[in-house]
Amino acid sequence: MPDISLVGVAAIWGINIPLMKIGLEQVEPFFFNGVRLTISTAVLASFALLERRRGLRPNADLKRSSVFVYGLLIGALYQVLFLCGVERTTSGNTALIIATVPMWTALLARVFLRETLSWLSWCGLFLSLTGTIIVAFEKGDVTLESSKLRGNAIVLAAALVWAIGTVYSRPLLKKISPMQLSAASSAIGLPVHLVLAAQCLPKDFSVLASASLWMIIVYSGSLSSGLSQPMWNFGVRHAGAAHAAIVQNLIPVVAIVVAWLARGEIATPNQFVGGALILGGLATMRIGRRIV
Repeated sequence: MPDISLVGVAAIWGINIPLMKIGLEQVEPFFFNGVRLTISTAVLASFALLERRRGLRPNADLKRSSVFVYGLLIGALYQVLFLCGVERTTSGNTALIIATVPMWTALLARVFLRETLSWLSWCGLFLSLTGTIIVAFEKGDVTLESSKLRGNAIVLAAALVWAIGTVYSRPLLKKISPMQLSAASSAIGLPVHLVLAAQCLPKDFSVLASASLWMIIVYSGSLSSGLSQPMWNFGVRHAGAAHAAIVQNLIPVVAIVVAWLARGEIATPNQFVGGALILGGLATMRIGRRIV
């Protein structure tokens, strides 16, 4: 079940990337973020409330301050950094930097959680990282231009915050359900995004009459930043922080498939090789998890 949940997250996020790019061409990024995260908070809060009505509540010894810190990290800081970084660098650079998240997560989990990866799991991690690098370079927009350095640094900061948040959440998930932690995180971060959104209101509100824009916002809010969050936390809770993080490298594979289905874009031989390495790395890590 954890593996299925994490693969589902990768699929949702992979589909969300091209959709968000279309949405961001129509409205200001922070306004877009504010609206979609309002939707995600409403969705997560509704499901969390249903859990509580069924009697599923956090442990009495759960520290609210710990949940608040997690919410600031993932619900607020990560979202702002990632959005600002993507604006200032290329998608290829972004993919390369985000591909390092499993590495950071594995190292942090080893230091702070004493999570141990077998040698086979480390091989799988490097195999998947290699595949992601190949796919990123194949996009043709990986660059070391000085004009992109600021954006690269912000995306790297976002990657580190996500890795820290993933590791930080593992002990919390022993005391609170994935859904309730996700709802709390989203609610804690929402005021930050609403303040930013208020500074970037559309000059022409007629753009909000677009049905396609609202379909993108609803998808991104209810699934990508909504239900995918408890799915992710469920995977972290049961598979471990390092094993959960590597599934993010599936996102380029999903993007390739979506481009083929939606636009008829044929994958290049190098993309096939990169995709195969990513899948091989994931399979290797899954096998390695059993022999720790």
